[in-house]
Amino acid sequence: MQYFDDLFPAGRWAFSLFLLGTVVVSTSLFATREYDGHDFIISVWAPTHALVEGVNPYDPTNATYFQHYSVPIVSGLYVPTALLLHAPLALLNPSQTVTVMAAINAGLMWLGVLMLIPPRTTLHCLVGGVAGSLVLLSASAIHTIELGQLSGWAFAGLALFAASLRANPSATWLPAIGAVLVALKPQSGIPMLLALALLGSWKVFARAALILIATSVPGIVLLVAAAGTLSTIIRTVHDNLGIQSHIPPTDLAAPYNLRIDGLGVLSHLGGPALTGMTWTVIFFTLASVCVAFVLSLSRERWDVGKEPYVVSLVAMYIVISLYHLTYDQIILYVGPLAALGVVADDTTSNRSSRVLAFGGAVLMATGVALRAGFRARLIALGIPALLVHVAWVVTPTLMGLTLIAWVTVLGYREGSRRHEYRPTTPRVLS
Repeated sequence: MQYFDDLFPAGRWAFSLFLLGTVVVSTSLFATREYDGHDFIISVWAPTHALVEGVNPYDPTNATYFQHYSVPIVSGLYVPTALLLHAPLALLNPSQTVTVMAAINAGLMWLGVLMLIPPRTTLHCLVGGVAGSLVLLSASAIHTIELGQLSGWAFAGLALFAASLRANPSATWLPAIGAVLVALKPQSGIPMLLALALLGSWKVFARAALILIATSVPGIVLLVAAAGTLSTIIRTVHDNLGIQSHIPPTDLAAPYNLRIDGLGVLSHLGGPALTGMTWTVIFFTLASVCVAFVLSLSRERWDVGKEPYVVSLVAMYIVISLYHLTYDQIILYVGPLAALGVVADDTTSNRSSRVLAFGGAVLMATGVALRAGFRARLIALGIPALLVHVAWVVTPTLMGLTLIAWVTVLGYREGSRRHEYRPTTPRVLS
């Protein structure tokens, strides 16, 4: 092998690229074996058709919508940009649409990984291949592909945000596009945009807001035409939010709910079920204040454009501040993947990045272990089903919070030592 590398310096890298491509294809095929994509049909495909045909898909009292489009529940309130982005898929029938969406989600996950760990060398190919396999085979990725959720876009969008700022800290449009992809669902978009403000990235914030507004116009116009009056739209949004917060996967009072956000974790750990908009606003405010405080400590010690820790903090803020479900756990992998890319570039990188990379690898491996088959085996061994369910839902969030806290303390101590032992220039007496 060494003789071959001496004759052909690019030989090993080319072979590594070939192996990486094989891993990408094989893991994608494995991850997309089973899917029904019903979430995509309910929240994107059906409402797109309904709005074009002048039917309000968000009104829980609109029986015509349920009958005509054969959907069991009202559509979720996604940002209209999401409908415009997937408009070409509305031209396909439902079975074709969910097949294409499963492939898109798998592709988005690998795209995100390879943006954060570009396959520039053999080492990068190895690290990217292993990390990407862990991501694609994790419980959250399988769940995203199975349901046709938009978490793949959020994952790729946050990866684009991080990778573009790492390549060029003054970049604005690419990070803005990444933020828009995260914001396809309001519960992810609101904390993402607020995080940009807390980071002082006002140019990225303005461009992301501009893109969201411009791409939402067609959907808003169609909704106004379908709903008829402003009072109807207000009632529709109110009733829709009430329905969405009380279906079993999102109802905090249901023991088998899938909530991974702060209020969800609290309910799973035996705390009260703090339902309602008031508690949501209170917790979101508290989470925002905590993130603002942590960023104020780290602003002088980390480069917000290049430090993976900041991306991890933003991802955790997105997940815990407003309601998210188990498929959104994949967003928590972006920061550790960015750290793996930094370590692959320079194995002598700062300790915070190394700790984040190692902890993130453990987090992703845990995600693989928590897949449905393993959970079923635990239940077959006699472990209570509710306990297994709680472990699946809360473990990644708690691990991510622990990792963030560890790296925050570590980085603060390193920063304090740098300030304490800052070298001084000796004075020259004349």
